[in-house]
Formats: sequence, structure tokens, C-alpha cells
Amino acid sequence: MNHPARRELDEAILGAFKRAIEFLPDELAVMPLSRWTESVLRYYFCRFLAAAVRDVKLFVECDTIDLVVALPPYRAFVEFKLYGHPRRFNPYTGEQCGYKGGPSSQNLREFQKCVDDLVARTAAPNLSKFVALVYADPAEVSRGKRRYSDNYDAHHLIQDGVLLPVWSSEPIAADNAIIAARLFQVGDARQEGGNHD
Repeated sequence: MNHPARRELDEAILGAFKRAIEFLPDELAVMPLSRWTESVLRYYFCRFLAAAVRDVKLFVECDTIDLVVALPPYRAFVEFKLYGHPRRFNPYTGEQCGYKGGPSSQNLREFQKCVDDLVARTAAPNLSKFVALVYADPAEVSRGKRRYSDNYDAHHLIQDGVLLPVWSSEPIAADNAIIAARLFQVGDARQEGGNHD
């Protein structure tokens, strides 16, 4: 069972992620998701977490972890994944000239590697590990075209207690896209007393 103070940190992380996602629709009216990166998502998360928990310390890009959240003696590692259907544009005319990246088996392997890397980090009673996932699929997709939701809907990702769903947003319609947000806690069911109890 989690120590109450650690549970409070985990709940603060969940609260900050929820607030960042609730803030998203208004922000997208000004700055479309196509201009966002994982760093922008992380910024809003950090902003809401710091406002809620004054003593929290936030370390970005720390030993290849996107974000280390510290409220001694408790810590959390948070990885951010933001997926869209980014378009390529001609720099001289501004005309669209295809897409760069998108849903694929390579994309799914990279996500799985992120989870595996978190699992491989030493578990400790005062440590939580999370993946904050946000993805956008076009509101209308051509027949046969892959969608992120095909790979990243929560029921597709849960495996042997390693990736545990904490929260999922309602679909968010914005910028001709449907956006989904999910927060997962990462544990290792093979380790006795894993960090997700």
C-alpha cells in the first residue's frame, strides 16, 4: 500500500495532468496542436503541478527521463508522449506536401521502449513512474488509414500489470481532430511489492 504522502504526490500528478488537459481546448483555439511538442505539454503540466504543490521540485530531461518530480522523500518519473498527424509544408508557398510520421508499428515500438525503460529503472517504495500520453487523430479518416486510437486506446496497452490506466479524458474535438489523453502508472508485476500497489 502506498504511504499517504506518496499517494498525495501521485494524486497531485494526476490533478496537474487533468488540469493541463482541461486547459487544452482554450489553448488550442489560439495555438493548434500541430504546433505543440512534448515539451509544450510538459510545460503546462509543470505549471499546474507547481501551482498546486508549492514545495515540489521539477527536473526536466534528467538522465533521459522527461521529468523527475521530487517532493522529498518521494519522487516520480514522468514520460510525456504527444502524437499527431504532423503535416509537411513547402517553406516557400505554405502548401501542404504530405505528412511526416503518424501511427505505425515503429511508433508503437518507440512507445513500448519508453515503458520498458521506465520498468527497467530500479523500483523503490518512495518512487512512482508515469506515462502521460496525448494523441490526436483526424476527425475524419480515410478508409484503411491507421489511427493512433487503434494502438493507444487503454485496453490495447495493458499487459501483465506493467502499464496501469489511471485516468482517460473524454474525447476532445479541436482543429479537425479528436484528441485523447491518458495517464498510466508504470510498474513491474514481476517485482514483489512493485511500485504500483
